[in-house]
Amino acid sequence: MRVLSIETAAPVASVALVDQGGVVASRAMRAPKRHLEWLAAAIDGMLTDLGFRADAVEAVAVGCGPGGFTGLRIGIATAAAWARARRVPVLGVGTLETLAASAGGVGLVLPVLDAYRGEIAAALYEIRLDEAGSAEPVCLVPPVVAAPAAAVAEMRSAFATHDAGDRPLVVAGEGLVRRGGALVAALAGAGIRQVIQRPEAHPSAETAGLLARPRLLRGARDDADGLLPLYGRRPEARPWQETRTPPGSGAPDGTGAKYG
Repeated sequence: MRVLSIETAAPVASVALVDQGGVVASRAMRAPKRHLEWLAAAIDGMLTDLGFRADAVEAVAVGCGPGGFTGLRIGIATAAAWARARRVPVLGVGTLETLAASAGGVGLVLPVLDAYRGEIAAALYEIRLDEAGSAEPVCLVPPVVAAPAAAVAEMRSAFATHDAGDRPLVVAGEGLVRRGGALVAALAGAGIRQVIQRPEAHPSAETAGLLARPRLLRGARDDADGLLPLYGRRPEARPWQETRTPPGSGAPDGTGAKYG
């Protein structure tokens, strides 16, 4: 199965093509607020360079958040439209799961994105090797959007259960750039003594495709018409922009946020 993968939830947007041999090709660009103009051209250019037509794609994978509102909506809308037009399956992959797997290695990983307003989007995963020797993230704490100390408080029970105080914890993602100090301090307060910081790590379409392909082969599917972004809190948008309510019946909710 040849899978087109799209990841546009974070500032580094990317697309990739994955098949049974692994990653065939990929393209990436730091494209905050430029996802719309970049995405379609990147997919078309990648396929053209490979000598493939659109019908060579047999499935689509897409990052479904948490992440930037505009980037998420563009990526998901593109993936859903492609799946409907080509009548191929589509599958959403959690952006924090992809970030955890992109960080490399096995063990405990805390992927973190900057959610602005003093908050982070974070989750806790344990990366294990499956029977084929491929990395498989196991979610220990699902995505949470909160201030660093509050996010760490959500994870204290899992830290204790999985002996995190005696193991290295990889903290990966651009959320470290502005929130790293507060996050590391909160982790120290929770008894985490070995923190490996990887602020350069980002969720990639390559990793999302590698995670999605075996799931698609096992029959996992999402409804192209019902595939929605994952938010931890409501974005700056009218209600009809994120529900099936017809335009004109909603009003601004006033609770906006770039991330959720």
